[in-house]
Amino acid sequence: MPRRLAGTTVLSAGLVLAVLLAWAVVALPRAAADEVPPSEPFAAVQYGTNGCLEVGARDTQPKPYAAPDDYDPADHAYPDFGYDPESLGFTATSGTNACRYNFRDANGTVIGSGYCVQWAKGQRSGTGYDPEPSDGIRNAGYVQRILENYWPATNEPAVPSTNVTVANRQRSGAVAMAIHYFTDGIVMPPDYQAPEMYAVVQKIVTDVLAAGPAAAPADPTPTIEGPDGGDTGTLIGPYTIGANATGPVTVTVENADAFTDAAGTQPFTSGDTLAPGGRLWLRSTTPGSARIAATGPVTAAIGTLMEGDPTYKVQSMALAGALPLQGKSARTVDIAAGDPPRLASEVSTTTLTTGQSVTDTFAVSGLTGDATLDITLYGPLPPVDDSCAAVDWTGTPLVEHRYESVALTGPGRTTTPERQIDEPGCYSFGATLDPAVGDDVSHAPGDPLETFLAQPRHVPPVLSVTTRASANTAEAGDSVRDRVTVTGLPDGRTLTAAVTLYGPLAPAADGTCEGIDWSAPGLPVADRLPPLVIRANSTYSTDPVTLQEPGCYSFDAEVTHDALTGGEVPVGHGLGVPAETVLVIAAPSPSPSPTATPTPTPTPATPTPPPAPGPHPSLPDTGDDRPLGALAVAAACFLGLGVLLVAAQRRWTNSRGRGNGSA
Repeated sequence: MPRRLAGTTVLSAGLVLAVLLAWAVVALPRAAADEVPPSEPFAAVQYGTNGCLEVGARDTQPKPYAAPDDYDPADHAYPDFGYDPESLGFTATSGTNACRYNFRDANGTVIGSGYCVQWAKGQRSGTGYDPEPSDGIRNAGYVQRILENYWPATNEPAVPSTNVTVANRQRSGAVAMAIHYFTDGIVMPPDYQAPEMYAVVQKIVTDVLAAGPAAAPADPTPTIEGPDGGDTGTLIGPYTIGANATGPVTVTVENADAFTDAAGTQPFTSGDTLAPGGRLWLRSTTPGSARIAATGPVTAAIGTLMEGDPTYKVQSMALAGALPLQGKSARTVDIAAGDPPRLASEVSTTTLTTGQSVTDTFAVSGLTGDATLDITLYGPLPPVDDSCAAVDWTGTPLVEHRYESVALTGPGRTTTPERQIDEPGCYSFGATLDPAVGDDVSHAPGDPLETFLAQPRHVPPVLSVTTRASANTAEAGDSVRDRVTVTGLPDGRTLTAAVTLYGPLAPAADGTCEGIDWSAPGLPVADRLPPLVIRANSTYSTDPVTLQEPGCYSFDAEVTHDALTGGEVPVGHGLGVPAETVLVIAAPSPSPSPTATPTPTPTPATPTPPPAPGPHPSLPDTGDDRPLGALAVAAACFLGLGVLLVAAQRRWTNSRGRGNGSA
């Protein structure tokens, strides 16, 4: 059944896991960190959509609007249908498909679903996810309330359709749009093509605002509870591992020996497993940092934020239901030699994009008594060869921010408040520990563990697809093509246009194709053309189609792509649009060949009698302006008449002479 403007039929699309087979749910060795960035092994694979609502996805559909940055959705009611965007300070933004997404494991089995919390963020199909501590999302409590109270956790909201498939689409899309209002300030178009669906989204927001925010879900990563550090040569612990796990937890320990008893007599081999809630003690003779990493089965509760591999542009997903996963976590343990106090730290990330936030964690060991910790963030300084490794931090570098002093009463760890970085360049933390007794301990900027690069935020081009027929009027027997123009397709992405020519339909009363209803079921199909596979921005033409019958035709291009999340949902372009409509008229009938006229048999010329006395008539119009020729003919006629008269006179004279002689 061909796709219509009035309806949506989700076409199946073959997706391939590609390189992600190497990232399947397998325990692979890796470096540990306090907040483990998403990396192998991946616990789940986001793989396709499970119900979408079109919000400005088509060329002909109205586009959604974005609220200004100072507009907090939690403080405003959802605008009424037909609102005036300009009066509210809203600006038009790009459209997309608002969807719920399936999570699949490496074998392709659906294990759960989630909603994205970033509007129209690029997404590579098949990207891996796992749950990790996150900086959080805007209005997270209201998003949690939506996830707990609405589809698929419950059968809410009520939607117009009673068809199971269509109702799933409408519920999933409405919930997604309500989430995007709280997280991104995105509001459906004031003239949205389905006012009843606008009302569904508005009601979700209204009811959630009235109910208030819900509590955040529990962190699903395996817990590691214990002291922040200790001295060399002593047992440090205990560390309770994975009390929230649902099965054995694999534990690795770096830069220290591990034991399962407080006396340090029962060694633990790094890489072995512990039962949920098992305990370890560490001991090291070398000052520095030891790390404990844990990987094990956990249950991620509804609302858990699923983070993806930062190598790809990946949307963050909030789970729409509880999901059993392989969770990962790590813990750094600072080991000091004792007096004097020692200061160590590590920045939360070595690379970020402007607009993101950063923190720094400082570990103080060997401290006895009170102290004050002063922390400063320096920068930005220009990178050298796109790196901060060779940046010179000596002298008096720029100060980006000075944090409030932290009062300490002994060894421990402290983390700075989040700081949003808005300017690109190199930054580095520095600190001074001022103990009540003893010398200050300084930590100068420039340490690689304290330095990070802020990169400019890349704004991807807006993907645009336009279509136009090669001719809008043709005669029966002529050929036409469809032309597809693509702009804003990122490098390495693919767009497929499956073009169908519908028709013929009878023209309108005025003989044109204006006002023809192309949304009626059972449209005749003139031809289905081979799909155009597009990998670069340009204009592409389909194979020609010869039109034999008069009437109205229209091209329709069903477009899918892997450039944005939801792009695997086919979107029609052009059906019934004037640029894609062709009026075919009947070819004119050929003119009949002339009938041959028989040549008449010549009739002997009859001598023309001499003209009667009187004025000479005008010379006949012969087309030859030479009157002397005509006079010559007349003179010859008179000369011949004279000869005849002379001969007759002679015959008469001779006859009389013969008569006189016989008398």
